[in-house]
Amino acid sequence: MNVFPLLQQTNAYKIFNGDKLNGTLSHAYLIACDDEFVLDDYLSAFARALTCESESPCGECRTCKLVTAKTHTDVIWYPKGTAKKIVVSDIDELVEKSYFKPLELGVKVFCLSNVSQMTVQAQNKLLKTLEEPPENTFILMSATSVYPLLSTVLSRVKRLDLSPYSDGAIEAFLVQNGYETSRVKEAVSLSNGRLGEAIKRYEANDGSIAINLAKSVLTELKSSKQVAEFSAKITKDILRDFVSALSKLLEVSIRASAGGKESDGFDGAVSDILRSMSVASLIFVSDKVREAEKALYFNGNHQAVVDGLLFGILEGKFKWSK
Repeated sequence: MNVFPLLQQTNAYKIFNGDKLNGTLSHAYLIACDDEFVLDDYLSAFARALTCESESPCGECRTCKLVTAKTHTDVIWYPKGTAKKIVVSDIDELVEKSYFKPLELGVKVFCLSNVSQMTVQAQNKLLKTLEEPPENTFILMSATSVYPLLSTVLSRVKRLDLSPYSDGAIEAFLVQNGYETSRVKEAVSLSNGRLGEAIKRYEANDGSIAINLAKSVLTELKSSKQVAEFSAKITKDILRDFVSALSKLLEVSIRASAGGKESDGFDGAVSDILRSMSVASLIFVSDKVREAEKALYFNGNHQAVVDGLLFGILEGKFKWSK
């Protein structure tokens, strides 16, 4: 997928493009983004920006097409084939090939995919090349997390952080690429600003289950006796989507209560929620949802997260009843 129309809106790309236009490109960049599903698409877009003869990567020339297909002789990808992580032998090959002159381009580019999983030995092996790269050699690295990387590696690269997009930006991008508008809204609402997450949820086509369940909990949960009933419906495989749906519904409901637009395709749901809950209870429950998100991030117990969330919603409703 050509993610460049989205990418060019980011501060990360604007910094990179500014370096290019000013002739101050770093020899090594680290693209940090937790959206693993499209991580290689972002890395490819930066590689095209380095190699395409147009001011911005056109996506149509021979170079762009070969880079996208990972078959350009002067743009080399690691890890190789189906390997999951970059190892010492990959870096040995990179070091050797970095001293070969480019065959077609004026530069040689090495794309290191998700270096979060690179072995410590491979990171150490890469240090000298990062510090003193051969002329006209660029190293582009991507990572879902920078924490596994050695401080010595981080100090030798220019870091570009890709922040989450707005829902509107992802929706517009996907619709322009032929995705069905109504299904896109559901998928994007659960994606937390991540393009890859939205695509996965669109393809799974199960977002409506989580959204409808979240709406039911917010509008229908009124007693502790109902907790067990709703808890049984929030299975382990749907929990994360359910929490994301709660977060989205609460966000648009709070915005609507302050006079904002009931947009994002949830107008009916928002009206029902505002009839069932006060603004104070919405804010209180939002805090409980954030606690659940944190617990899930640290692999908290499924049942404990569900029960804590449901009882938290009840508490918010009774504490600030309408």
